[in-house]
Amino acid sequence: MVLLVISGSCNKNSTSQGQNTSETHGIIPLPVRADLMSGSFTADGSVIISGDELFSRAVSCTSDAFQEILGQQLKTEGDTTGKQLIIFTPDNSLKVEGYTLKITRRSIKITAKTGNGAFYAAQTLKQLIWAATDGGKSKSFQLRCIDVEDAPKYSWRGFHIDLSRHLFTKQFLENVIDELAYYKLNKLHLHLSDDEGWRVEIDRFPLLTTKSAWREFNSQDSTCLARSASDAKYEIDSRFISTSGGKTLYGGFFTKQDLREIIEYAGNRFIEIIPEIDMPGHMSAAINSYPYLSCTGTPGWGKEFSYPVCPCNQDVMDFCHQVYDEIAGLFPSGYIHLGSDEVEQDTWTGSDACRSFMENNHIQQVSGIQSWFVSDMQKYLEAKGKTVVVWDDVIDGTAGKDLVMMYWRDWVTDSPARCAANGNKIVLTPWSPFYLSNDHTDKALQDIYEYDPDKVFPAGVNAMVIGLQGCLWTEEIPSELMFEYMVYPRLEALAETEWASGKDWTTFRIRLISHLKYLKSKNIQYRRPAWAN
Repeated sequence: MVLLVISGSCNKNSTSQGQNTSETHGIIPLPVRADLMSGSFTADGSVIISGDELFSRAVSCTSDAFQEILGQQLKTEGDTTGKQLIIFTPDNSLKVEGYTLKITRRSIKITAKTGNGAFYAAQTLKQLIWAATDGGKSKSFQLRCIDVEDAPKYSWRGFHIDLSRHLFTKQFLENVIDELAYYKLNKLHLHLSDDEGWRVEIDRFPLLTTKSAWREFNSQDSTCLARSASDAKYEIDSRFISTSGGKTLYGGFFTKQDLREIIEYAGNRFIEIIPEIDMPGHMSAAINSYPYLSCTGTPGWGKEFSYPVCPCNQDVMDFCHQVYDEIAGLFPSGYIHLGSDEVEQDTWTGSDACRSFMENNHIQQVSGIQSWFVSDMQKYLEAKGKTVVVWDDVIDGTAGKDLVMMYWRDWVTDSPARCAANGNKIVLTPWSPFYLSNDHTDKALQDIYEYDPDKVFPAGVNAMVIGLQGCLWTEEIPSELMFEYMVYPRLEALAETEWASGKDWTTFRIRLISHLKYLKSKNIQYRRPAWAN
């Protein structure tokens, strides 16, 4: 079945970013230009596919998509006379992640400057294949002729998963990565530690996984357990529950090998995984195992947040450096996320060590310890070739201009302007509407779609914005079912907002219908918008 809205026949009908036409396609995110044309390409077992080595992943992805429908591999060589052809060719005039895709009666031609540009063309083609077939098996099928020109608006098209509050399996993360790739996202930010649990193996500090990765049920878990009596989406995954010393413990972690496999899986889909170990605050899980990390020698809770680590002690800074030695060695990404948000500073105020530290380092205010810590870690990680990302709380102190600021505090309205004035690049991930753990409603879906930085911030701020990111915090997301319910189809709206230079809510709603069918075919438990019924 070809999912198109057609009011009449024509030779060419343009469905471009920001334009509403009488005829549309099923592509998400919306391309810069997509001209629907008369005629169709007939796909069957005789199709020959070819491409330069630069495009090997895109060629493989495309071949797999056709094989899934046709039940046989496409030919890569042979007499091309009279045959249907799929051809990948380089074009250095295109943007780094841009591509063209032209389907005619006799051929499918894809051009790109880079391997990832060609891969995004393959994702567009996969979507057109699915819309034409509903994923059903067939010895042949037809693709509507179309001429597409495309490139993303932002270089950072991100998605964040909090793995500290609730954990998900490696297989599930790989499934999520498949969907991120399908919608052309290219950054996956993994929040690997917080007060509730430590999720990555660190050889130097084994208690981080033997102890800090586990907890007794907390108040958030109890809320989920209570709700699970009437809603199965709140059921806690039993694979992460164990018993030790007569206690029921909940948690787990990823081995380094697990993460290597996830990193490779994502990399093959042109997705960069960015790790976050949140410091100096939100470190209760680590302090539980290594109490010397706190200024008090114990974990605890201040007026608003948990006790942070004590940067005024050299052995604490050694710990932070050594943890990140292993993180930087494990993750090939050029980015490291240091976190550095919501730091409770009362324990620093009451610490003799911190008073001496401030005097020795000419720090006038206790808040300056936070700035010193970030600066120290920034220098340490930059020496390893990493660019440091932090939450925008850091701009409230003294911040280096080479930090990438992740703006989440949408109630601090002048924060992006201060970041821009400081020379920082910015990733926009405002709490509303980009925190996907907030209520999932039809309005929330539309709010993500209609978010437009150009209408929110002045040109000077937008000149420093390198991208957008949706964040999933998992306090009350204990299961794969709840994860999927909260994410989809907001992921589709997010993808279009991150990619498209212009958008059209009316055609998005039409195009999304095909993608809801796709999600159902993948057994993804999405929330269906009321207007899609």
